[in-house]
Amino acid sequence: METVVNTVDVSLEAWREEQKAWNDRSDFFVELHERDDRKAQVVYFLNYLEKKGLLPKEGAATLDIGCGVGDYALGLAKKGYEAHGIDLSDGMIKGGQELAKREGTALKLFVGPWSEETRQSLEWNRKFDLTYSFFCPVMFDKANVAAMSQTSKDKCLLVVFADRHDTIVEALTQHFYGTQDTFDWQSQVDGCISVARQVGKDVNVDYITTPEEEAFDMEAAIEYFMLRLYSEEWGTKEAMKAAMKDALQPYVKEDGKVHNVTEDKVAWISWTVK
Repeated sequence: METVVNTVDVSLEAWREEQKAWNDRSDFFVELHERDDRKAQVVYFLNYLEKKGLLPKEGAATLDIGCGVGDYALGLAKKGYEAHGIDLSDGMIKGGQELAKREGTALKLFVGPWSEETRQSLEWNRKFDLTYSFFCPVMFDKANVAAMSQTSKDKCLLVVFADRHDTIVEALTQHFYGTQDTFDWQSQVDGCISVARQVGKDVNVDYITTPEEEAFDMEAAIEYFMLRLYSEEWGTKEAMKAAMKDALQPYVKEDGKVHNVTEDKVAWISWTVK
């Protein structure tokens, strides 16, 4: 079995900055794939599909939009599905290709933006039995949500944040940038649900809230929060790394690790294509 990687024949000039940002994070997501909590998320996804009647018959074609390194696509491929994934980041896709080889399975992967130009180029009209997406930033765009139904001939699943609280990210955002995140997650989710009801039927929405405390070694904490927070407008990466070590000290506990408390509210929105 061999994973096939295709680069979509569309211009990427407008996407270069965003592509580079995700490429810079791809090694982290390859490492994340091996963690127990990530593996548990994939198991939950597969169980959720089965419980909600979203799992197609074995051998059917599936599409993961913004697939990253292919965690969820790999889970489906191992169950005998023809798993496709598309991501803007060629670094993420390369990571997915490496993971598929390591795990003895195969994916069909595409490098490109989730855009109308891409969809027309690939002729993905009613091609997949299940189209889904996890935490993909462009999926708060209503046209991109509607396009999920154009690619699917049966089921769709969109998983997005409905609210986020992160103790250290919130504190460091204030520390480095003097601001707080005021993004209205729920209004964006409501927009996605509205589109799902327009293009689909049997719309179902489940909200899952997950509190978590995670402990990092200092170097791992610096790398992780750099990925979350660094912007060139602040200055150099080296300068922020040096400043971040001091900023993280209040969160070091007796075990010598940096402890972060988070709580994410996640919306699972599914529908059947009309």
